[in-house]
Amino acid sequence: MSTESKNHPDESQLEGYSLGRISKSEVLSLEEHLLICEVCRQRFSESEDYARAMQHASARSRTEPRGTRWVSRFPRLIPALAAALVLLGIGVAWQMNQKVILAPVAVTLEATRGGGQVAQVPAGKPLLLKPGLDGLPSLPEYHLEMVDRNGKRVWQMNFAPPAGVLAPEQEPGIYFVRLYSLPGALLREYVMEITKGQ
Repeated sequence: MSTESKNHPDESQLEGYSLGRISKSEVLSLEEHLLICEVCRQRFSESEDYARAMQHASARSRTEPRGTRWVSRFPRLIPALAAALVLLGIGVAWQMNQKVILAPVAVTLEATRGGGQVAQVPAGKPLLLKPGLDGLPSLPEYHLEMVDRNGKRVWQMNFAPPAGVLAPEQEPGIYFVRLYSLPGALLREYVMEITKGQ
């Protein structure tokens, strides 16, 4: 190794010197460099301090009985663990309160043309829509779309009969539920009124 200050030893060389793991020729070269380079002397000093601290910690861990460090720290952790459990309990209770699962309201839909009725449904609950399919071609799957009284789509989904289809709760108002074949042909339209306070 050159003794010029621009050729600094790397960390592994300093560590090897500190631990006595480099050859005599490398030791001489490194010591010459350390005599003229303040930066490397500082790095070596830090490396020595670190090595001593690690040796001390290693020796202490070998002499202490297992679990002593945990037991000695445990009393200090009790307040923090208790606070964490309280916060966790509050969070779980809040989440459960926010996500009350409501049973859906079953809504049988009848065609509006030819004397069909307007289905009335209470607000604030999910809907289980069961469209009347009498007189329609029997298809393996249909498409339902719900629009508000202004024609703005608020929900849509495909479904396979005879099962109904679950729709999210909607604000009070008049809604039109349209039934399509999957190629997209409108087959039937139903009217549904969602009312407050039922």
